[in-house]
Amino acid sequence: MIIEVEELSKSYGEIKALDGVSFTVEEGEIFGLLGPNGAGKTTLIEILCGLRRLDKGGATVQGYDLIKDTYKVRGVIGFCPQETLLYDLLTVRENLAFSASLYSLSSKKFKERLESSSKVLGIGEFLNRKAQHLSGGMKRRANLAASIVHDPAIVILDEPTVGFDPNMKREFWHFIRELKKEEKTVLLSTHDMYEADELCDRVAIMHKGKIAALDKPTVLKEKIGGQATVHIRVRSDQAQKTRALLKEYHFVAKDKEINIPAKDAWQTMHEISNKLISHGIFTEKIEIVEPTLEDVFIKLTGSRLTGSEVS
Repeated sequence: MIIEVEELSKSYGEIKALDGVSFTVEEGEIFGLLGPNGAGKTTLIEILCGLRRLDKGGATVQGYDLIKDTYKVRGVIGFCPQETLLYDLLTVRENLAFSASLYSLSSKKFKERLESSSKVLGIGEFLNRKAQHLSGGMKRRANLAASIVHDPAIVILDEPTVGFDPNMKREFWHFIRELKKEEKTVLLSTHDMYEADELCDRVAIMHKGKIAALDKPTVLKEKIGGQATVHIRVRSDQAQKTRALLKEYHFVAKDKEINIPAKDAWQTMHEISNKLISHGIFTEKIEIVEPTLEDVFIKLTGSRLTGSEVS
């Protein structure tokens, strides 16, 4: 295991930010910390990066003890926070050169890392542009490049796509996948269930400083999220007839919308579709809705990832 965390705890006065957190991260995987703001994700990351002291417990990063070998831990980690750490009046190349100097990289090694970052993160087109003239997406890419200029084995990303539009988000997901292809281990903090589901090999769901569940996204959704449902929408004037025809199914209906939980959702959808068509009912929509990591979070905590309670 490249990261091992055991019974890690941190309090701020009477507030427990972390309460006995334990988990391991395997080399080469993208590991997600999923939870709303205030769940303890950032505190955990800052402790692993040596930026904040822990109260109890311990951790090792690539075999280095977090307390005894703090400087060695920092050398094998590349931390990319939400905030941009670039100097506005310096070019991207100059910002990367400054970051490289903090790790005493030789000019030869820096050139190699510059070429690698240009290839993996696509920053070559704006290397000579000042940071203050970059778009938001360019800044995030340059910020990530500066964070990994020393070629760390582990890349830690804290809410890397906050504020991104869908297109920018998917573009940045591509760069994160490229890091995995480069054999980096990625620890990703997010409150975006789609991001965690799309990227992560395993996800730790955090709630009030604890890990509520940890597994592959598919396993979490299957075991905790509940069954898939067949979602049907019909015309208002056919809603009553549709409900009568489907009375053998345990459905939940509201107006012209009908949801039917099903173990074999595809088979159930096929049966229902044929039945409705044979009785002259043509649906406006019929689809399978799979459980999401949000459903998992609600089942575990009774609240949404946004932090609001479920009524």
